[in-house]
Amino acid sequence: MFEVFGRSWEITKLSFNVIKKDKELLLFPALAGLFSIMFLIAMLVPSIIISFIKEGMGPETYGIIEYIVLFLTYLGLAFIATFFNVCVVYTTKIRFEGNNATFWESIRFAVSKIDLILYWSLIAATVGLVLRIIDNMAERAGQSGQLVLNLLTSIFGLIWSIITIFVIPAMVYHDLGPKDAIKKSVETLKRTWGESLIRYYGLGLIQFAFIVLGIVVAILLLIATSSLGPYAILGTIVIAVIYFIIVMLVFSIANTVFNTALYVYADTGNIPEGYNREIVSNAFKRQ
Repeated sequence: MFEVFGRSWEITKLSFNVIKKDKELLLFPALAGLFSIMFLIAMLVPSIIISFIKEGMGPETYGIIEYIVLFLTYLGLAFIATFFNVCVVYTTKIRFEGNNATFWESIRFAVSKIDLILYWSLIAATVGLVLRIIDNMAERAGQSGQLVLNLLTSIFGLIWSIITIFVIPAMVYHDLGPKDAIKKSVETLKRTWGESLIRYYGLGLIQFAFIVLGIVVAILLLIATSSLGPYAILGTIVIAVIYFIIVMLVFSIANTVFNTALYVYADTGNIPEGYNREIVSNAFKRQ
């Protein structure tokens, strides 16, 4: 087990090297976060309007409208996330091929796949809405029923997130629609089952370690600067927030780069540009 995690960490470091070569990769998740915040703010308008006219509606009508707004929210967020993930995967793909994609080249590629992005976003939003409906049912169920429904949603959500981790690479590399992309993702997952799960959990643990380290350092700095006045405390908080944002951005991209590397090797047997053949061939167990 420790050997497997060690190999995964080596690949993670190589993924960081890809980010160093294509620093524009950092822009895509940052833009995704910015547009997501803007979209959520925009979606507050219909939510506020609905809350004002709630009294004039029946409970069933209000529930339907509430779910419609929720679905549109999920759809918008899924579309934004998928669009910029396509940009990241495309940039990584070009890097693996030995070339360098510019920021706008990646944006143009994502725009050219706007139909696939929309179709996938519709599916992702539908799944999210179904899980939310089950959660609402769980709240109205008894204690035992709530426990069962919560367990089911957790299991289904976990399975869904795992079997779809290669959907975006499948869309980018093979121009597949959502249905075929899911099939391709499952096929790839079977070939890289162990390493895919190590990435899914192991890299998350590494990210968690960085976050814990940041929290500890931030607390120590706050204690040390507490006697220096409010500006020193505010400066410490700002630095901590910037640190956490950077950690989330870098690991978000590292996840996508790692996914793409896994996908390329499992699909073609080729070693991605920038990766060591010995490390990759030992780490990715093809079946």
